Amino acid sequence: MSSESNPEKLSSFRHRLVRSLDSKVDGILASGRSNGQFGTEPWIVRDQDVILTLAMLFKSELSHYHGNTDLLHAIAAGGRFLRERHDEKGMYLFNKKDGSEWGMIYMPWTYLRWMITYDLLAEELSDQDRQIWEEGLLLGYSGISATELSSASSIYPGPLPFEKAPAEGEVIPWVHNIPSHHAAGLYLAGKRFGRQDWQQQALDYMDLVEAAQSEYGWWTEHVGPVVLYNRVYLEALAIFYHYSRAEGVGRILERGNTFHFNYTYPDGSSIETVDERNPYPPLEVVRNEDGGVTTLARLMPAHPGLYYSDHGRALLTHLLQQLEVRGSKEITDAEMLLLCLSDGDGGPGPASTPPSRHRMGDRALLVRESPWLLSFSAYCAPRTPNRFIQDRQNLVSIYHRDAGLIVGGGNTKLQPLWSTMTVGDTDLVSPRGTTRKSDLAPETDLAYVPEKTAIEETDGKVWSLRIETGGAITEISSEILSADTLQITARLLKAPPTGLPVANHFTFIRYPESPVAFSDGTTDELGKGQFKKTGLEWIRHHVWDLSLPREAGVSWPVLPHNPYAGDGHADHTQGRLVVTLPFLNEGESHAVRLKVGVRAGGQ
Repeated sequence: MSSESNPEKLSSFRHRLVRSLDSKVDGILASGRSNGQFGTEPWIVRDQDVILTLAMLFKSELSHYHGNTDLLHAIAAGGRFLRERHDEKGMYLFNKKDGSEWGMIYMPWTYLRWMITYDLLAEELSDQDRQIWEEGLLLGYSGISATELSSASSIYPGPLPFEKAPAEGEVIPWVHNIPSHHAAGLYLAGKRFGRQDWQQQALDYMDLVEAAQSEYGWWTEHVGPVVLYNRVYLEALAIFYHYSRAEGVGRILERGNTFHFNYTYPDGSSIETVDERNPYPPLEVVRNEDGGVTTLARLMPAHPGLYYSDHGRALLTHLLQQLEVRGSKEITDAEMLLLCLSDGDGGPGPASTPPSRHRMGDRALLVRESPWLLSFSAYCAPRTPNRFIQDRQNLVSIYHRDAGLIVGGGNTKLQPLWSTMTVGDTDLVSPRGTTRKSDLAPETDLAYVPEKTAIEETDGKVWSLRIETGGAITEISSEILSADTLQITARLLKAPPTGLPVANHFTFIRYPESPVAFSDGTTDELGKGQFKKTGLEWIRHHVWDLSLPREAGVSWPVLPHNPYAGDGHADHTQGRLVVTLPFLNEGESHAVRLKVGVRAGGQ
């Protein structure tokens, strides 16, 4: 557990959280309606999450809105609107701003925020509003208790690959980030409404969550870590711990914080290489006062689970420093950070640096050799039709302090050119034209996920990744030559017996408003247009230069399948610039050099 916090730092951090929330009020109230609805059209249930923001400010003596009756009236109306909009079971339509609909759900994040808001303001609400809120919350949490922590849930995706499917009529626990949030809310509802059975149910469920956590601090949804949603687990556990102080939860948070402490880039974004769920998000463009452009990676959102270990508090400090570098005053999820911040522990802690090597058994290796950071994944998994579980295909990420993430970007589905290795015709599989009913793990003669992998670290600054699939074996070696130069060598160690073509592919991150230049004298803006090129000697983009063998292919935009869009559509901002190194003969190799510090325009 964490050491005691500095009182002055805690006070400063608390003020910062309140200021961040204060800055949201005008926008929230402007989006509100007299019937209690918040947000823009079309209304979605998560638009009402802002009632917690307003409640935290109403209760905070540091806020300009402390005790503000207009805020209280808006909050009360927001809860009444939630009560009006759910069905006879307490469920809401899960729809999105893009107009897509995903069925009925006990929306976990909204229910938890509504429950916390009630706990904060029950005595402030009028008798009539308190009764309306209680009716809605009791209905919802009765349904959550009956179904949402188990396979009885309507959104239960089925067992993990190593688990037995439930027999007909059998109900089994469902360990996932969604029911973890429900369990946190259920525990609080049990305390508030005198339901000891709900409290015990939540405690028992969190024991299952602890048992399911990997020794390396993560949970899986198929095979290996889910980096972004791992953070969602930890937030739920922190809120549960805030209300319960249950034994065991501190240990879970410590392990989880250590995982994220290691799997965070120096710019505060999450390392995506081992993530089976989410690829690296598009970079944000910020226009400077002088007309220049800055590109920013998406920060890992801080969460209150970071309070409960030294690694967590160090990571929180790092994330706050990154916000200061960006000049940002808004802290994402400041509501939960403020809720769980106590005077005795938590808050930012002393900065510290992750180790130069971090291994997760023989499945993953992180290498920090400043200014370089290399991430290797050796996780293998069969393809699954589940739209949210990505194909484990992209195994190498390359980051540089002065460039950000260059190579990598994570996994997707139905896009073999995102795969580090393919055997066969890559045109056989494509995400184009998919629907909700599409087979996302089709039978094909193309092999594009690894069947066996191995990572090896040799003397010097050389790391190799051996990949086997489709009867072929390739090896990719990465060697740091200097602070600004890295060499990648790809070799075909074994040709497939089928004679099918073999290639290694490297996915380069698009930096907006930075053109890519080619040795043939042409340039491209990496916009909506498409190209495929061969015969190049080099390409330049952002602040890097890559030498190429003439056999190499360069393609743009190589688009992913977007699981969060109803039709799977992704636009060019989510695409990758892909370099393909093809092999014709066993024993053949290609070497490319990546040099940082050369801009596409030659500056």
